[in-house]
Amino acid sequence: YQRVDRALVAAVAEMYATGTSTRKVQRIAEKMGIERLGRDRVSAIAATLDAEIADLAEGPLDARAIPYIWLDATYVKCRRGGRVASTAVVTAIGCDESGWRRVLGVSVVDTESHESWLGFLRKLRDRGATGTELVVSDAHGGLVRAVGEVFQGAAWQRCAVHLMRDCMREAGSWQLRRRMGRIVSSVFRAGDAATAVAMYHAACEMLEGCCPRAARVLEEAEPDALAYLDFPPSHWKRLRTNNVQERANREIKRRSRVVQVFPSESSLLRLVGAVMCDQAETWSGSRYFSERKMAEMHDTAFRMGAAGEHDWAELEKAARKMIESSLELADSVEAA
Repeated sequence: YQRVDRALVAAVAEMYATGTSTRKVQRIAEKMGIERLGRDRVSAIAATLDAEIADLAEGPLDARAIPYIWLDATYVKCRRGGRVASTAVVTAIGCDESGWRRVLGVSVVDTESHESWLGFLRKLRDRGATGTELVVSDAHGGLVRAVGEVFQGAAWQRCAVHLMRDCMREAGSWQLRRRMGRIVSSVFRAGDAATAVAMYHAACEMLEGCCPRAARVLEEAEPDALAYLDFPPSHWKRLRTNNVQERANREIKRRSRVVQVFPSESSLLRLVGAVMCDQAETWSGSRYFSERKMAEMHDTAFRMGAAGEHDWAELEKAARKMIESSLELADSVEAA
């Protein structure tokens, strides 16, 4: 068995032992040959896997600084306290100073709260997660508060995709949601910091005219939505969103659907840990950022991009035209 298959074997065997297996699980067990495995064999499979996952989730991190960290949670059904409940799986992915992407930690918690995130992040820091300059996540209040307490001095980037969804949620029709999404998304395609700021302000004005509540969401989020501009432009595409976590969560969901409801938190952690171990192996084959790009962090010239002298009135006028042009192009492509 591969690593994730071993985790599935252990979970299905536990479901058989506790009498909670469904017809779907029984069919899967037959295909995987689990019914022909003895209890000792299943225990041995779980034990070797648990050792790998414990090293990933609790082992010490090496001495390299981790300037970028992405955080997120996804929910999976798990049996806890005699009943089925939606359970939060929290994960941390980092990029170290050499440009390598790494799984920093994984945990199963009762609920995604300030206390659970605080305990998770403190454990990361104690294991050696240092030198963090930017943390990327959605705008969950407990998570943002915990990041500020544990990684003091680090900037927080609000995921641009989640921000766009938050704005679109305020719209009353799907046509308006689509238009607002196009307006906001165009902001984050700007090629330099000053243009990005000008386009952000222009987008706020345009949303004010069609959906004032969405405009307020965008205005209040400005410092955190544009935090990525304080880092090298070659890093922006991967810093302004939480896509690296979204892809990992999709893989967790794809695997967890096989089991449907996990018989225990330990079996859930075993499967999620196996998925993240596989991700870590995949990422070890190529850098997320090249050495040359990581070296750009020491060149502070780019930090003056939005803070220098600019004719902001002209910039915002040009920014509005750029957004309008992108809307016209999208409309013409859709019509074609």
